[in-house]
Amino acid sequence: MVLDSYRTRVDGTLTRLSSPFIKMNPNSISILSLLFAAMAGFFYFLGSYFLILSFIFIALSALFDALDGKVARIRNLQSKKGDLLDHVFDRYSDIFIMLGMVFSAYGDLRIGILAILGIMLTSYMGTQSQALGLGRNYSGILGRADRLVFMLVFTLIQFFIPGSILFSGLKITVTVILLTWFAIAGNYTALRRFMDAYRSV
Repeated sequence: MVLDSYRTRVDGTLTRLSSPFIKMNPNSISILSLLFAAMAGFFYFLGSYFLILSFIFIALSALFDALDGKVARIRNLQSKKGDLLDHVFDRYSDIFIMLGMVFSAYGDLRIGILAILGIMLTSYMGTQSQALGLGRNYSGILGRADRLVFMLVFTLIQFFIPGSILFSGLKITVTVILLTWFAIAGNYTALRRFMDAYRSV
């Protein structure tokens, strides 16, 4: 929600960035964003120096995810099929990156499951509100733009601080801290969006 609220402020920047891709089909840009996310998750899983590649591919995936809709609007190619494709690919992108983190040497499966659950439910409740005719709900403390920024920042931190500490049998790493935040903030955001929708219907 924090960064999603600034979408209109970066619209001019997105317009300039979209210029080199203006002739591409928006769906092709969405596919590239998905592929970049898959590569990001794969390189995160490999860890070590590959985290830099993961950082680059997370950034590229985020950029292309923003550009597909922008190009569609500029070329007046918006469609329900394109919107469906974008939402589905976004969810797969989230899962690909998260799986790379969870199953890497830095992750934790138990916390990772809760983090993925929170992320999926947050996105579901946002679109479910739209399906009920209430408009897309971007409320809460962990929208998709926020998640991507957190992923970028923590990937770099994990690269520079690869160590861990043991606390009550749990190996604490930078990635585990991120997954814990996603688990807490993601599920809180999903619950808040549910309550917003429940009060409005």
